Amino acid sequence: MVYSKELADLGFVVFRHENKVGGLKPHVFIRFKSAGGDMLTFGVDTTRLLKTDVEPDAYLITHAHSDHYGKSAMLSQKAWCSKETAQALEIRYEKEYKGNIFEVGETISICGTKVRTFDVAHAPGSTAFFWENENGFKILVTGDVKDSSDLPKCDVLLTEASYGDPDDPGCYFKDDIESLHEAVLSHIGKSKVAFGAYEFGKSQKAVSIIREMGYNGPIAMTQKTMTLTEKFVSGAGELKCFETEDCHVSIVPVHQLSYVEKTTQKYILTCRSDSPFENIRISDHLDVNGLTQMVKDVCPKITIVYHPNQSSKTDKFAKHLEQNGFKAFSINQIQNIVGNQKQIGSQK
Repeated sequence: MVYSKELADLGFVVFRHENKVGGLKPHVFIRFKSAGGDMLTFGVDTTRLLKTDVEPDAYLITHAHSDHYGKSAMLSQKAWCSKETAQALEIRYEKEYKGNIFEVGETISICGTKVRTFDVAHAPGSTAFFWENENGFKILVTGDVKDSSDLPKCDVLLTEASYGDPDDPGCYFKDDIESLHEAVLSHIGKSKVAFGAYEFGKSQKAVSIIREMGYNGPIAMTQKTMTLTEKFVSGAGELKCFETEDCHVSIVPVHQLSYVEKTTQKYILTCRSDSPFENIRISDHLDVNGLTQMVKDVCPKITIVYHPNQSSKTDKFAKHLEQNGFKAFSINQIQNIVGNQKQIGSQK
């Protein structure tokens, strides 16, 4: 990597781990020397290592979506996440969270390193982590982001690119709240309406919007989505079990929308354009313009784009940042690999 020396000069090494079959574990690991002089490694949104491997000093879980691998990391006593993320993980995966928790916004101590936490409004409990190394250089790890307004300036930024492809029209959007209002209100007394949404995050956002618009009728959801909604949405109103109740408005997992009765008007709450159903643009992410503005605001010397895993979007967003005057590279370009007898190599 062209910026490996500059990253090392700032006091950070970013690397990846091989898994037991020779592939790569998600997502990345960060090695640095703390202000107290200790060499530390933080894993970011990754699965646990095998007992035969040298574990990182901490597993940072930015939020409870499955593509950030808290299902695995939650079983480690070295895991760190917000109280809400831990609760969501336990509900979603029916396992006890065994790590450490904090309130979003707190400054916490991880292995003696002071780490500030920030709300990024992506899903309940979603967190950005921010700390300094021994040389006073600052690193910010965001995970997925919906609101970057409170994030601090940094020297190294590790961030996502779920909607980071500047050539994809679907990566430019604004939340279409009016269309969601219309979809609910226009069908009252006429037909049923069902919305496909992820069970954690998007479903709770949809319930909040629907209640804020003044709809007070019951909303049907799957049992797990209902449990999550009751936990994280204040004023969620009357919720009923989709499997047993017949309601005018339903919110169901995306993969179940096809099985909803044919007479129901169906929508998917997404900014993606590959759905067989009409979509309403409601997102828990920044679009490519928002992501670019976030980088401008936090003003890093180097940006590492790490999510989604094994996606060309990371490369495209890193290239987009380069074209806009920011030094950047993607997770796909990291050649520092540990595992299967390999040592940390060089980034070329």
